[in-house]
Amino acid sequence: LKYAAIQFTTTMHDDVATAEKGKVREVVDDLVNEINRGSPPGMANAFGSASEFVWFETERGLVHGFYMGMIICFPMAFLMLMLSTSNVIVSMLAVLSIGLIVSCVLGMCQMFLGWALGTGEAIAGIIVIGFSVDYVIHLGHMYVDANRAKGFIHRIDRFTYSARKMAGTVFAGAVTTFGSGLPLFACQLTFFTKMGTLISGTIAFSICYSLGFFMSACLLFGPNGRVGDLLWIADIIGLSACMKNRCGVDLSRVGHHKSEEHVHTQMKVIPAVGPMQPSSSSASDEKDVNSAL
Repeated sequence: LKYAAIQFTTTMHDDVATAEKGKVREVVDDLVNEINRGSPPGMANAFGSASEFVWFETERGLVHGFYMGMIICFPMAFLMLMLSTSNVIVSMLAVLSIGLIVSCVLGMCQMFLGWALGTGEAIAGIIVIGFSVDYVIHLGHMYVDANRAKGFIHRIDRFTYSARKMAGTVFAGAVTTFGSGLPLFACQLTFFTKMGTLISGTIAFSICYSLGFFMSACLLFGPNGRVGDLLWIADIIGLSACMKNRCGVDLSRVGHHKSEEHVHTQMKVIPAVGPMQPSSSSASDEKDVNSAL
């Protein structure tokens, strides 16, 4: 006798969540361990196996990757926002908005749709973060660019500039992306319907939080002038003075030449020089025309 196999049927369905499959796996493992403890020497090597348990390991790896992606993505999103805006305050408000978007989307799927975290949710959930960053980063960049490109200092002026320059573009992009997820609802495979739900839901929450929460937060708590900029922080901690004394590099002038030039151009006064007189070339041209006539 080489081996003996005992087949049995469980109450676990194929489409249950990964967490539920894990509970069934634990029950089977406990049963096998109990059998092995009561078996004579040489026969205490029983094990439980099922095709669902093989796929369960893959699902558990995908869910673990989803959690790791959540842990990694927010610091990376903050880093990318810092590179694009160079402002700590705007980046923090943007990351807060992204966290609220992701929480609302996943909470909606769990509370109202009854989804548990499985393979489809883990794969599509990573996409949620990417869509959440898109609109916030554009609006935040325009808010910071209002000071550098146009010389606006007060948050109300920077808010107005960002809304006029980017709000329409962001809304148009949200409409097209939301529409791209609608055909997925007609698919028969569950994965694609879940993907469509997550795409459309993420876009809906993203446009609401980016234009509603993030822009309102910038209007109420956004930085004025250079407050929160990396160069401003360098001035506060003395890094600018250190670089200027030791390396001869003036960090306070970096990135502000364009805005100062714009302000100086606006304040430039052209003195009055009296009535404009025609130049000699213009007078000769007029004389040639009269002669031709």
